Amino acid sequence: MYESLDGHLESLQHGQEQVAGDFTDYDQRINDQAYFVLAWGQLEADVDEACRDVIRSGRSHPNWHFSRIWSLYNPDSSRLSGLSFENRLSLVLDKKSAEWKATMEHYELRNRIAHGNLSSSRVDVTQVIEEFSRISEMLARE
Repeated sequence: MYESLDGHLESLQHGQEQVAGDFTDYDQRINDQAYFVLAWGQLEADVDEACRDVIRSGRSHPNWHFSRIWSLYNPDSSRLSGLSFENRLSLVLDKKSAEWKATMEHYELRNRIAHGNLSSSRVDVTQVIEEFSRISEMLARE
């Protein structure tokens, strides 16, 4: 769907005068950023689900000295016991990894877009989706 709409906007941009071309460039950036936010939502859902799995695994550990730490968190809470996104990500991805850093950079972009500060440049949605998929595969689940 994204590629079809992007291709249509691209053809409009190249087939019209400069004023209309500027408008369609804006439309393409909006389209990119809208799809970026949608893809981000899926990654965030994957992070949350992995976090729930890790918490459940920790809570069920047979050694109380280990499981007591995890009892502070409720995996069934809709907000995961109030954990920030950064903390949820840190439970399922190595904070020293390139993937953690990239995820947090994308999180900053997501926040800017979601709060109305649209980027003046395009987002390579295809590349972002591939990166989000790779990050999702690296999330700890236990």
